[in-house]
Amino acid sequence: MTRCKSALIVLAAAAGLSLGSMSSAQAAQNTSDEIPLIEWDTTLVTYQFDNDKFLGQRFTAKCKPANVDDMDEAVYGTDVYPSNNSICVAAVHAGLIDRDGGVVTVQLNPGADAYVGSDRNGIVTESLPATQRSIVFVNGTETGAVDQVLLDNVQRIDWDTKFTRTGLAYEQLLGQHFVFSCPEAPSNMNSRRVVGTDSYAFDSMICRAAVHAGAITTDGGLVTVQMDSGKERLVGSIRNGIETKDGSGGHRTLSFVDVPTAQN
Repeated sequence: MTRCKSALIVLAAAAGLSLGSMSSAQAAQNTSDEIPLIEWDTTLVTYQFDNDKFLGQRFTAKCKPANVDDMDEAVYGTDVYPSNNSICVAAVHAGLIDRDGGVVTVQLNPGADAYVGSDRNGIVTESLPATQRSIVFVNGTETGAVDQVLLDNVQRIDWDTKFTRTGLAYEQLLGQHFVFSCPEAPSNMNSRRVVGTDSYAFDSMICRAAVHAGAITTDGGLVTVQMDSGKERLVGSIRNGIETKDGSGGHRTLSFVDVPTAQN
């Protein structure tokens, strides 16, 4: 195990995260009401999520009830699917939902060496050679659980990194969660402007806002940011040694998701 990977596992433990899975009740706490309602031919490409910079991150959406022809989309693989496959049809094959639709979460992973087709739940998938990226379904909506793929790819940021500079701040990803790794705060850290309380400005410096929110301390750790709809006004306060300011909520805001300790 590399030194970097070991350090991230320590950060995960310090943040109360697990490499296991969460219960359904815990998962529900981490599901935003603002996730998109998607069609049965929707893929990650629709949301610009099928990109290496999203490896290890997760996309949650709600599939509509299916029409007669919605199951005709070609799908490849079993349990692991190419990243350009229909999310909803693959979810039926994987046993996560049925034709009535429902909420599903996929994690973007590196591609598999090959995909083997099978017949499951009324969906016949085909075999396929290797692709660059793949998706797997996370049981329920356990968006808070952390696994090795995320730890291998988590974006390490500094205390001045704004969410808008991470490369993940696409405004159409409303309701989605993103995990970042904050280092220990520098001893000579200067005061910087952060706007809001509990809900923070879209261009907030992630680590500083996370301390204010109580998601981490100045020791650093993994934080999970949720992208929320905008608010007319954000109110500042003093918390955990960080003073935030009043300001406009704009078109989007951020909040920090509490990640329960996973149950094995």
